[in-house]
Amino acid sequence: MGKEINDLLESCKTLWNDFNNCKAHFPYVPIDAKGATAVRTAPFYIAQGFDISFLFSEGISEDGIKRINQIGHWLNQNFIIRLCAVIEYFEIISKSIKIDFNLDGAEHINIVRRLRNCFAHSSGRYNPEDKIHRETMELMRDKLGVSIDARTEWPISIDKVLKPLYDGCIKYALQKMECV
Repeated sequence: MGKEINDLLESCKTLWNDFNNCKAHFPYVPIDAKGATAVRTAPFYIAQGFDISFLFSEGISEDGIKRINQIGHWLNQNFIIRLCAVIEYFEIISKSIKIDFNLDGAEHINIVRRLRNCFAHSSGRYNPEDKIHRETMELMRDKLGVSIDARTEWPISIDKVLKPLYDGCIKYALQKMECV
């Protein structure tokens, strides 16, 4: 059993590190950076040793900002899909293995599973008319404290959402694997 736990932890650590390496190159760029000729990566990545500056010969356009942010959002979605895949591979959850809500991190696993389904089985866009999307968004508000008022896209920032979800999934998986 110890080897499986180590394999799970190593798989998750590799996923997190690779994701961070990619994401540092596509951080969220605020719209007020329009016209800037240099943009520095976010403090979250700088604290991890990724002090990256981006140079724009003409100054970044609003369209350029939107494209960078779309790529970053897609990377965030991809992380959720891959994290859920790793969790399923190690049989922490599956169609036949239900979430044990008595364990710490169960709501994190639940949110990751729900988001994976929204991202992998549809356009990945938030649809406020979809009951499952609304319920998932409400879970994110209740568990992660994210604002959901007038949302047009999923709130999946790395520091306030993805890192806490990742940590919760690890906590849950470790407890689940020790119970087996």
